[in-house]
Amino acid sequence: MPQGIAEVNDISIWWEDFGDSSNPTVLLIMGANANAMQWPLEFVNPLVEAGFHVIRFDNRDVGKSTWVTTEPTMIVSDEGIANAEVSYNLEDMAADAVALLDHLGIDKAHIVGASMGGMITQVIGLDHSEKALSLTPIMSTPGAGLEDETLSPPTEIFMQGMMKAMEHNMKGEYMEGLVCTYRELTGSRFPFDEEKFREKAKAGMDHGHNPFPGHGAAVSSSPHRKGRLKDINLPTLVIHGTEDAILPFDHGQALADGIPNAQMMTLEGVGHEIPDQMIGEITSRMIDHFNSI
Repeated sequence: MPQGIAEVNDISIWWEDFGDSSNPTVLLIMGANANAMQWPLEFVNPLVEAGFHVIRFDNRDVGKSTWVTTEPTMIVSDEGIANAEVSYNLEDMAADAVALLDHLGIDKAHIVGASMGGMITQVIGLDHSEKALSLTPIMSTPGAGLEDETLSPPTEIFMQGMMKAMEHNMKGEYMEGLVCTYRELTGSRFPFDEEKFREKAKAGMDHGHNPFPGHGAAVSSSPHRKGRLKDINLPTLVIHGTEDAILPFDHGQALADGIPNAQMMTLEGVGHEIPDQMIGEITSRMIDHFNSI
């Protein structure tokens, strides 16, 4: 597949595209601490077969893009986990995505984002709406952090998993850290399959695994978007699982309620994940969403 490096915003962004570039474009933005390989071909191919040009790329700090942060930004204390400051925020990451579209000569795209990628999707819808045909935030939130006590915090079990993952990462046991995290992110409908997860995670690690990206700190240092959601004037499909441990279901509901005329796809029994068993159903709904415009 065509791939390359875009030199934008004083950093390098790795990208790869699929399908005919003269077709409408779908830009896939992955979440925190994950590179483009988290968008598997099983997710990409149905979109291409439906007549779309699909781009996946590595956000700054992961994969084959520039690593800005390579030291731990999480601070653990008796009061819990906090993030140190980093040199960029979600607005910068949205600017990266927009600059990539410009670099590839694409006027507008359907913007799809998972988790942190869904937050970047909202920023594009708010600050760069001229580049977007539609928005699809998946398992995302209008703003993670303590400033909005109306939204549920991550589950205690997930936070314990994160602490264990951090211990593994500090010892250089990066695969074990991923297993600890993703086990707790998986919902009850499709139980965690550790052997299958390790096999898939290896491809992501081989592509470039930064164990200490500044993504969490970038999310924490970015403005809350809940009060601005009403200003999004783009067709929006919100997708969220009912058993999301890090961004509980009410975060997705807040997006659907706050964005005018947004549609909601509820994934019953699903956690903070895009289960392989539901890729067909999810991509089909997305294709309907794109084609309705």
